[in-house]
Amino acid sequence: MQFYRLIAVSVICCVAASAYQSDDALKAFEQAREFFDHRDWDQAERAAAKAIAIDPHLGDAEILLGLVATVQSRFNEAETHFFKAVALEPENYQAHAYLGSTYLEQKKLSEAVRSFEKVLELNPGNVAANYNLGLIALEQGAPADALVRFQTTLRSSPVDVPALTGLLTSQLMLNRVEDARHTTEQLQRLLEDRDPRLLQVAAILAEHGDPAAAIPVMERLRKAFPQSWDINYNLAVACFRTAQYERAVEILQPFTGPEGRAEASDMLGAIEEKRGHIPEAERAFAEAVAREPSNEDYRFDYGNSLAQHNKVQSAVTVFRTAVGEMPRSWRLRIGLGSGYYLAGEYENAAQTLLDAVRLKPDSVVGWFLLGEAYESAPLSERKIETAFASYLQTAPRDAWAYYHYGAILYLRAQAEGRRDYQEAVSNLNQALHLNPNFAEAHLELGLIAQAEGKTEQSITAFERAINLEPELVTAHYRLALAYKRIGKQDRAQEELSRFRALKEDEGQRARVLKSLATISASEGASAEQP
Repeated sequence: MQFYRLIAVSVICCVAASAYQSDDALKAFEQAREFFDHRDWDQAERAAAKAIAIDPHLGDAEILLGLVATVQSRFNEAETHFFKAVALEPENYQAHAYLGSTYLEQKKLSEAVRSFEKVLELNPGNVAANYNLGLIALEQGAPADALVRFQTTLRSSPVDVPALTGLLTSQLMLNRVEDARHTTEQLQRLLEDRDPRLLQVAAILAEHGDPAAAIPVMERLRKAFPQSWDINYNLAVACFRTAQYERAVEILQPFTGPEGRAEASDMLGAIEEKRGHIPEAERAFAEAVAREPSNEDYRFDYGNSLAQHNKVQSAVTVFRTAVGEMPRSWRLRIGLGSGYYLAGEYENAAQTLLDAVRLKPDSVVGWFLLGEAYESAPLSERKIETAFASYLQTAPRDAWAYYHYGAILYLRAQAEGRRDYQEAVSNLNQALHLNPNFAEAHLELGLIAQAEGKTEQSITAFERAINLEPELVTAHYRLALAYKRIGKQDRAQEELSRFRALKEDEGQRARVLKSLATISASEGASAEQP
C-alpha cells in the first residue's frame, strides 16, 4: 500500500513567497519554481540554492530544495530541507506534510506521526495526513486506529481508492468480514478490469484470511491478462487455500512441463500433496529443484515432502546435499537435523541442530527439535544444555524452550544424584506462565513431584496434563503408578490400559514432522510454532 505523496509538479505552484523578501531572492525562487515545473531538477536546485544564499529565511526555497531531493530519492537531504522550512515557517502545514512524507519514506514512523498530527492541527480534516496516519497505524499493528483514519479520509473523498484499500486491510485485520466484503464490492465497482490495483485488492484479501473473496477479483484480472504469470499464480494460491485443488492444478498446468517455471512446479507439489497424490507431489518438488537448484525454498520443500512420506533416508540425502551447497541456510540444517532424528542418527541430529540455532538463534522450531533430541544424544548433552542456558538468557517468549531446559535440568539432577529440582521447576513454571495450557510442562512437574515423593501433587499434575492432551502417553503411565501407590488399583488399571493403547514413538515422530512442516515454504508458513 502506498502513502499519499504530497509531491507533484503542480504542488509547487501553490508556494508563494512572502512580500517582505528581497526582489533578487524572489526572482531566483521564481526561476527555481519554473525549472521545477519543467522537471529540470539540477537547474531548479541551483536556482533555489541561490535564493537561499540571498535570503536564508526563504522557507519556500527550502521546501523546493526538499522536493528536488525527494524526486531524486535523496531522502536524508530532503528531510534536512523540510526541517529547516518548518523551523522558518512553523504555521505552514504543507511544510509539515512534506516533512512527514519524508519521514515515512525512511520508515521513521514516530516522527512521521508527529508531523502529520501537526498538519491536522494546522489544517483540520487534511485528507493526506489522515490517510498517512492510517497507513502508519497499520504498520504499527493498530488496525482499529487505522480504520478511524481511513473512515475520516473517505468522508471527504468517498471514492478514494487508496483509502478504501486501507479500509479493507483494517477491516480484515479486525475480522470484520462482512464490512470487508462490502468494501471489496466498492473497489470492484471503481476499478477497471485492467487496473493493476485490482491485484493489490486480491493480494490483501488473500494475505489477511479471505482468499475466497480474492478469487473473483483475480478471475477478472485473468480475463484481462490471461498470460500474466503473477495473476495466474496468485489465483492458483487462492484456490489452493480454499481447497479448490483441481482448479488450482488447471491454472498452473500451462506453466509446468519442460519449459515451465520452478515456482509453478513447487506450488503444484504442495497441491498434489493435499490431493493425496504423493508420487506426483514428489515429482513436482523434484522438478522445481532441477529447474532452480539454488533456491533454498524448493530444496527444503522437496526434502520435507520426502520426510513427511516416510522416505527418511532419501530426505537425509536431499537435505545433506543442499546443506553442502548452501551451508549458511539454517532452514536446510533444521531439515537435515530432523531427517537424522527420524533416521535414528541422534548425535548427527543434535550436532546439525546446534549448527542451525547458531545460524538463527531465535528459531523456535530449531530449539524445539534440539530439545527433543537431548535424551537420545548423550555425547551432545552438555553442548545442548549450555546452548539452552545461553538462549534463555535472552528471555524469549518460547514456552517449549523453557520446558525443554526444565526437563534437561531435572534429568541432570537425577543423573548426578541430586534432589535439588528448584531451577528445573522454575523453568517449567515459566513455560506455564507463557502457556498455561502446556500439557507437557504439567507432566514434567508431575514427574518432579513424584521424584520428591509428593504423590498427591503428582496426581494433580498428571491429571491436568491428560485433561489438556488425552494422548500424552507418559502421563497415563505415570498416573497409573501414582494411583497404584495410593491404593487406587482400578484407576491404575484404567490408566495402564490407556497407556498400552497409545504408541509413544509414533507420537514423538509426529511432533518432529509437524515441526518440520511449520517452516515449509509451500505451506505459506510465516511464523514458526512447533
